[in-house]
Amino acid sequence: MRSTQRPRIGRTLSSVLGAVLALGLLAGPASAEVNSIFPSTNDINRTKEPVPWAHVDQVTVGIGTTDLQFVSSRAFLSCFEYRTDGDTTQKISDTNFNLAVTDGLYPFVCVNNGVATRTIEADAYVEVRLAFGAETDERFDWTRFDVLPNDPQTRADCKNGGWATFGFRNQGQCIRFVNTGKDSR
Repeated sequence: MRSTQRPRIGRTLSSVLGAVLALGLLAGPASAEVNSIFPSTNDINRTKEPVPWAHVDQVTVGIGTTDLQFVSSRAFLSCFEYRTDGDTTQKISDTNFNLAVTDGLYPFVCVNNGVATRTIEADAYVEVRLAFGAETDERFDWTRFDVLPNDPQTRADCKNGGWATFGFRNQGQCIRFVNTGKDSR
């Protein structure tokens, strides 16, 4: 007799996230290097005392999505550009408001002495930089925030109800996708 019980998606998502973290596939944000145009990093800004400087915090991680908090802790505008999966075609202008930045302008969020939270969809990661606004010494280059993959990467991702998390009708369909790349969802 076949069971009609539905898998518990929340528990499955938690177990998938736990497995990904345990395998080291999902790391914390990767920090940029300090240079003359970007004299700080997101991590340095977050730990400044007595008041943290403008920075970004990753609030939640999901399959193909992340919630980021853009934080400006002082009374002036801090503008954070973002792009997904390293896609440079997301550029909205060839000219950045910071003329020292030569790779263009990307979608951005500006915050003045507050916090703005945005949900951003991506296949693998979101990058954020603070290139204009804020104080010059607060600016930081692209900082990476990973998300969970939209598709299973291994057969193990399909087991223990993981197939349902990725939208497959059953475990076999999910494993077939991992083995062949053919999507029959």
